[in-house]
Amino acid sequence: FRLLVKDIKNGEVITTFFALEAMELRKSKIQRNFLSLDLYDKTGKVKGYLWNDPVIVAATLTEKSFVKVRGIAKMLSSSPVIEVERIRKAEKHEIDMRDFLEVVSGGIDLWHKKLLNSVKSVRDINCRRLIDSILKDDCFMELFLTSPGGISVHHNYVGALLEHTVNVMTEAAVTADKNPGLLDKDLLLTGAFLHDIGKTKEIYWNIAREYTTEGKLLGHIGIDLLMLEEKLSRFKDFPQDLSILLKHMILSHHGNLEYGSPVRPATPEALALHLIDNNDAKINHLYCHLGNADPDKQWSHFDRILNTEFYRVKYLKSDSKELKGTAA
Repeated sequence: FRLLVKDIKNGEVITTFFALEAMELRKSKIQRNFLSLDLYDKTGKVKGYLWNDPVIVAATLTEKSFVKVRGIAKMLSSSPVIEVERIRKAEKHEIDMRDFLEVVSGGIDLWHKKLLNSVKSVRDINCRRLIDSILKDDCFMELFLTSPGGISVHHNYVGALLEHTVNVMTEAAVTADKNPGLLDKDLLLTGAFLHDIGKTKEIYWNIAREYTTEGKLLGHIGIDLLMLEEKLSRFKDFPQDLSILLKHMILSHHGNLEYGSPVRPATPEALALHLIDNNDAKINHLYCHLGNADPDKQWSHFDRILNTEFYRVKYLKSDSKELKGTAA
């Protein structure tokens, strides 16, 4: 039985697994050494305190690793803490990543199939050659299929980058079909596929979701561009004008300079990509925000990203039969 943080009860003797985010050797008021542990799983965080041989135990542990903990749960300032009796590194076979990171709804295989179906809509030979070369990159795809799409604002779970890319491509296809004289469908779909590929190198997520050094220094837009340049360098005859248009879509997809784009959208496809991308990100953020809200309250807490709180009471539809006519 796997005990999660949300299920910990006061006074309970627990033996379970956590991710160890951080630890610190500290001294009490009477100068006694103890080890402070920041532990978590997908349902929340909990503090752990170990008093027995803390210096020796600390030498056996590594931050951002998985651990097995035995201890007693107590309450401190209305929050659970664990008085740790024993702790050790967990073996790989003991860990189920689903206990620590949410996985995209429906599973990764489903969204991978959706991605391949979206790619089939790309008819231009050069756009398709570029996308296919990326899809055949096994090292990239291993990360692309499992990476989150963000740290906290939106799509912050396993497979979310894949989900977000598919959603943006799906909406891009619909938008292009509605506006055939305005938007180049192949260009928009290819930009949608490429726009966040740099997040595979921007975010470290195996234990804790955080930005890599490369991500902090370059950002995913910069990494996107470098990855595209590397792929294009392998084509001797890739059209220069198409290359520039795709690079512009990557550079401008955040829309404004204050949101990380070095240039603003200046083509119809670039503007469409920005709007579609932003819409999917905000809707997903709303989904995650409401999912974490107290189900017993009518209103969610204030959300600083969307700058509002949300009324959660649903309209109760009547069970009356379908109307057979309309009022005159």
